[in-house]
Order: sequence, then structure tokens, then C-alpha cells
Amino acid sequence: MRDYQQQRLGCNYNGSMKAVLFGTGWRAAFYLRIARMLPSLLSIVSVCTRSHERAELLGRDGWNMHTSPEEALSVPHDAVIVASGREGFHSLMSRLGERGERVLAETTFLQLSDEELEDLSTFEGAAAEQYRFTPLYASVIAALGEIGEADQVLISGLHNHHAAAIARIILGTGSRMPEIVRDLDFSSSMPRTGSRAGLERGGEEAYVRKLRLLDFGGRLFIYDFSTNQYHSYLFGKRIEVRGRKGIITQEGLNAVGDDGYPYSIPFVFHRDCSTGNGSLTLSHVTLGSRTVFVNPFYPLPFSDDEIAIAEIIRRMDSGEEYPTIASAIMDARLGRLL
Repeated sequence: MRDYQQQRLGCNYNGSMKAVLFGTGWRAAFYLRIARMLPSLLSIVSVCTRSHERAELLGRDGWNMHTSPEEALSVPHDAVIVASGREGFHSLMSRLGERGERVLAETTFLQLSDEELEDLSTFEGAAAEQYRFTPLYASVIAALGEIGEADQVLISGLHNHHAAAIARIILGTGSRMPEIVRDLDFSSSMPRTGSRAGLERGGEEAYVRKLRLLDFGGRLFIYDFSTNQYHSYLFGKRIEVRGRKGIITQEGLNAVGDDGYPYSIPFVFHRDCSTGNGSLTLSHVTLGSRTVFVNPFYPLPFSDDEIAIAEIIRRMDSGEEYPTIASAIMDARLGRLL
């Protein structure tokens, strides 16, 4: 598969990253799946969990399981992936920093205190702030040049720090904090259509719509998130970027040509039905005649999140730019306001 991928799309892997994985929950599942499907990119050499039951269960699937961090880290490795959740996150990161480990932090920094954030601010490593590499947001970012300087962005569909990361990239605010923050929490209800378990029919659910307006002095970030957003079939990801020459949304580009006439060009997400599990596999995204995103792992049936996480691992392996822990801490500081 590796040779095929390189020949087809020019994707270069320097070699499999050998990683120790802390955690066995849904966050860790992304990495286990990527390692299964693309071992030329990622090899999970050991997995550490506090649960003896989980260790026994995953051990049956062939993973090298440990309940002792010291034993897990004794296996030769290149990096440590921390996807173990919030409990003990800071202490684990501090311990790994003392060991000089190369870390990819999946767990969010949002819940850490100011002192803990400051303690980790110089930590060398990567953060799994992957949304900028998902097909939708990567395509929007790639198309920004079509609308000139962006001065407004509305994001609906991402949690606090994830939305903050995308807003900081689009508006170019760097480490700046907003000068003015206005907020509104609006309670309402709607039909219940889903939960973490999947589709649900019947019933009604209460929810709160959170609206935040952050003014960076000439640049506006509007955050729109509902508490039931991730598990409702009535919502989708929405983004609107306004610039001097037009607007980009999740649907595509609306702008004005040199002749003064407005025009619209849609994003087209090219997906095909993969063999095996029948899932839709994305190959690339176009905006008119321009290709704005290419999936470097096609035709593997990765989800959009898996494409993005695998891209971060590829970048760590190749030495290209990737989301750092320092940038994730900035996202967390801004995300607290949302």
C-alpha cells in the first residue's frame, strides 16, 4: 500500500513512527485504526491503560498491553501518544517531558489551570488539533485567497478550542486575545434525533444555543454552538468567512468578478464507494476547476478525522509544520471564552 500511495499521489513516508499509546477510549481508537490500516505510517508498539479489563480485551486483538506506564515506555519507541483523558493528564505530560519524550497530545488542554498551561508552554511536541487538515476546513483555508483579507468568521460545529484554532488561522490573530467579548446563552427545544449511540426517533430534547462575539479590533469571530449539536441529525458543520472580495462557506465561494458581476462556485467533495465496508472514501475536493484538497491516504477508507490525524503523524515523521503544543495552549486560552 505504501508504494501504491507514493506512486499515485506522491505521498512520502520516511518510515513507520513507533509509538507508545496511553489510553484505550474513543480518542485512542483513531490511532489504533490508523496503525491497523497504514502500518507504514504508524506502528503502536505498546498500549498503556489503567483498566486490567481493557488490557485483557485489547490484548486478544494482538496489541501489546500494559497497565504500568514504566513497562509501556520500556518498549523501544519514537514517540508517545497521550489519549488517556483528563484525569492525570498534566502529571503524565510533566513526566514525559522530564524523560525527553516526543509527544503527540490528543487530550485537550482546555481543563488545565493557568499555572499548568504555563508549565507546559515550552513543551516540545505536537497536539492533535486536526481540524485544519480535515477536507472541509482545509478546503476553506486553501480558498481564502479568493476573497482577499478575511475580517470575519462564523464557526458552528466545533467545540471551544477546536473552533478557536480555526478562527486564529483564518483571521491571523496569532496569540492575541479579543478586545471585546459578548455572549448569549439561549435555551430552546427541538425533536430528538440522535445520541452518541446513533439515530433516535421520537421525543423532544432541550438544548442551549451558545453565541459568542469576539472582537479583535477589526477582526470578528462569531462562535455558534448548541449543546446537542454533535448528536443531532438536524445540524451540520457551518462556516462563513467574509473578506474584502466575497464570502466562503461550507458550500463554496460567493464573490464579485473583475466585471462587477457576482458569481458562485461550489465545493465538490469527490467521494467513491470503497470495497470492503462500503463506506464513502474521499479522494479530493475541488472549487470550480481548482483542486483545493487532496487526500494523501486515498483509497484507504479513513473518516475525515482519521485523514487529518494521519496527516499530523505524517508531518511529524517528515519534519513539516504541524500543530504544536504551544499553539494548542493558545487555542485553549481563547477557547475558554467560548
